[in-house]
Amino acid sequence: MAPSKKDQIANGALTAFAQLGYSETTMDAIAEMAQVAKGTLYYHFSTKEELFLYVIEKGVKMLIYHVDNVIQNEELSLEDRILNVLDEHLRFFSENQDLCFLLLSAFSGDGQRDRMVGNLLGGYFSTMESHMLELQQQGYIRADIDIRTLASALFGMVGFTVLRKQFRKEPVNSAADKQTLRYMLSGMFQNNV
Repeated sequence: MAPSKKDQIANGALTAFAQLGYSETTMDAIAEMAQVAKGTLYYHFSTKEELFLYVIEKGVKMLIYHVDNVIQNEELSLEDRILNVLDEHLRFFSENQDLCFLLLSAFSGDGQRDRMVGNLLGGYFSTMESHMLELQQQGYIRADIDIRTLASALFGMVGFTVLRKQFRKEPVNSAADKQTLRYMLSGMFQNNV
């Protein structure tokens, strides 16, 4: 199924923002990357900032959806769900490297835009913190672990691992990557799951 024009534009904008950065990306560059006429672009998005926030919001919602599906999968043991959350982050970021780069570099110094991006990422962190707090209350995550720090560390640890490998043109999401990241997170578990 072919993407809608709005999705086509968002995909082109994601590529443009990731390659050129926010300040260097123009609506002309977005139209070119999305392979749409400028009129079509402006029909769907009136400003670059509106489009930027749409791309970030769409990406964060995709990440939440994928991670939430793993957490809610009752066919897996709770221990497997916990570890698969890490694997899902790694898979998601490795399959969406432009989005990974954009999410980790989205803050621009523009206070209003940074607050808006922060609010969008806040939805992800609220979801992760809620799930992790529940696991902590059930005794799976150690009581002395700060849940906010844990959620931030997971996001940054996986995201920056993928970015570094991307910049170095190394394969991402290998068995060694998963094992190393799982080992690093294993200290959060009450009984070292």
